[in-house]
Amino acid sequence: MYDIVVFGATGYTGRLCASFIAQNYPTTVQWGIAGRSETKLKDLAKELQRDFPDRVQPETELVELDIESLTPLVSKSKVVINGVGPFHRFSTPIVEACARLGVHYVDFTTETLWIKGLIEKYEDVARESGAILIPGISPTAPADLIAWLITKQIRDSFSTGPSEVIATGKLDIKAMSAGSLTTVLDSLATYGPSWYLSGNPWILSPSSQKPKSTPSPPLLTRLFGYRSAPGLGGLSTSFTGPGNSSIVHRSASQNPNLYGPTFHYSEYLPAASITSAFLIHLVTKLAVLMISIPLIRGLLRRKLVPSDNAAVPDQEELRRLERAEYCAVGRVETYGEKPVARALFVREGALYEFTALLTCAGARVLLNEERGEERRGKGGFFTPSLLGMEYVEGLRDGGVRIEVQDLTVDV
Repeated sequence: MYDIVVFGATGYTGRLCASFIAQNYPTTVQWGIAGRSETKLKDLAKELQRDFPDRVQPETELVELDIESLTPLVSKSKVVINGVGPFHRFSTPIVEACARLGVHYVDFTTETLWIKGLIEKYEDVARESGAILIPGISPTAPADLIAWLITKQIRDSFSTGPSEVIATGKLDIKAMSAGSLTTVLDSLATYGPSWYLSGNPWILSPSSQKPKSTPSPPLLTRLFGYRSAPGLGGLSTSFTGPGNSSIVHRSASQNPNLYGPTFHYSEYLPAASITSAFLIHLVTKLAVLMISIPLIRGLLRRKLVPSDNAAVPDQEELRRLERAEYCAVGRVETYGEKPVARALFVREGALYEFTALLTCAGARVLLNEERGEERRGKGGFFTPSLLGMEYVEGLRDGGVRIEVQDLTVDV
């Protein structure tokens, strides 16, 4: 029996997840690394033993990505971390196996439309089995957690949910792995550009839970991508905003008593001026349209996607160069445009290691979930904020700065 199994453990981010578990999980954890290459799995196991000789070493599991091959391994696991991407091409059978067998699941996909398809196919199955499935726990956890923390703060102070949470998310990215680049290109090839140009922020939420009316973006935002928000300053279009917004709104739809009936979340990039906001907006939209052209996509694949991860700088270098920062403010109708709460989420260091932290810290919370009949009917597709303060504290222990501030004394 395994406490946790890492699928795709020999991929770039999968290896970081395996290292995180070896270094940070309890020494008593029983775990495995799974993949399709016996040679790569054994090489990874040797590296883990060399780097962490005092830790319990993982078992290696050869597996094919079909339900028949996956079932025996998944059935003897408590939690699955999945890193097999592009997820929409390869990982649906892993999710199906977890949903049917009542096994908890997390991954680090960015493919929102794939998540939508999973919910449509396997939500009822997971509810019946008790499986808690959190696809996209990274990269969406920072946005989801700060929205949740602000909502809790406002609910405690005003006994109502926010009318709006506005956020900025900025990733200082210096390198992308072959897998990440391939996922971007394959997703645009499969789903087309429309989602990335004008994604529906409620796409992952039941239609019955969507508010009857939602605020329309200001005219400057619609035309030029620019918005100014008290407490945040100038804002512009965010490529990751639609995906993060869809997760936050799913959180709101699953907990309406906390978020309230009029909750709305928007995410942007910070912008120094209207001119810079317009340039960010224009470049973002043009890049999506250009990559949607098969010829250009093919050229990018040949020029930019290496056959392995040799082109990605060493993690030691990335630790000095990369960071993630999310900031959000919350408003209530009685205070108009003035924010009443603020949250900050900052992590200094390599972003792929940050992905491993977000994923593995969440999986560790799920390990504490009891299995058995008491969870039957309580499973399904959830969002990172379901993991609550235990997850927040786990991230803080991992070096993430997470703060929530009541601004009512300054309003």
